[in-house]
Amino acid sequence: MNAERKALILSAVIALALAVWGIGMGVYSGSDAIMLDGSFNLLSAAMAFIGMKVAGLTECGYTRRYPLGFFAYEPLMVMVKGISVLVLVALALSSNIQVLLAGGRDPQLGLMLVYVGPAVAGCLLAWRVCSRANQKQSSGLLVAEKQAWLINTVISGSIGMALLIVVAIQGTSLGWVARYTDQILVIGFCLAFLRDPWLLVRNGFRELLLSAPDSAYIHPLRERLAAMTLDPHFSVSDLMVLKTGRRTWVSITVTGACEDMPLRQFFNIRTTIQHCAEQCYSNCSCEVVLERAEETVATTP
Repeated sequence: MNAERKALILSAVIALALAVWGIGMGVYSGSDAIMLDGSFNLLSAAMAFIGMKVAGLTECGYTRRYPLGFFAYEPLMVMVKGISVLVLVALALSSNIQVLLAGGRDPQLGLMLVYVGPAVAGCLLAWRVCSRANQKQSSGLLVAEKQAWLINTVISGSIGMALLIVVAIQGTSLGWVARYTDQILVIGFCLAFLRDPWLLVRNGFRELLLSAPDSAYIHPLRERLAAMTLDPHFSVSDLMVLKTGRRTWVSITVTGACEDMPLRQFFNIRTTIQHCAEQCYSNCSCEVVLERAEETVATTP
């Protein structure tokens, strides 16, 4: 079993345990902040279990029905996870704004403080597991898991910090703030973390549409190709890079300077260029296309 699959299994188990803990404590304490945290964990558990299936598919190679493999399932799942988080955030915002405008309510602060310790510890453990696994085996699924656990850690930790402050000011002239603490926490968290799920949706959608990745992703390969010393009969005239999940597709056009090009030299150059692309991207399919210089000139507008 590889590092990615182990991390996803452990992440799913931790998320499921924290979901049961969070939703149970949220119902018992009447805290929407804890309920949001528990719901987020339940979503993480479901996505992690689905992620294990997707990770298995990406290792199946190519089939007649899927000649390019199953790599598109990864950005699809990342996009679905981002949309699910956005929907959850929207529902939490709507319900808590209504409670806030209605005058708030008194939460059971003691139970909420009891919840925080195990929740933060579990989130940090899962984040650490996903982070270390991603260092060993780069994966969009693990990046999404890692980001989700980081958000969850901050949410759980902030609940504890805010509630400690509320406990400290109870009995003072600011004690009335306690009625609104839960709703303010949830609304603040939702607004603070809208960007991350939106980026998951945007990036996943772009990969599914076969959009070129950001220039920062392509730049290392461009630099290597520019520094490469080729045979004087050949030159790199075009570069195309696409990314679908963990798979990078590279197409490089090499132009021949004369009609009588030595074929063996081209094969050597193709091997060198493919090795260069594989050094930049760990999971890479590199195609090197040979083109005559006269054809390039003729097709130039």
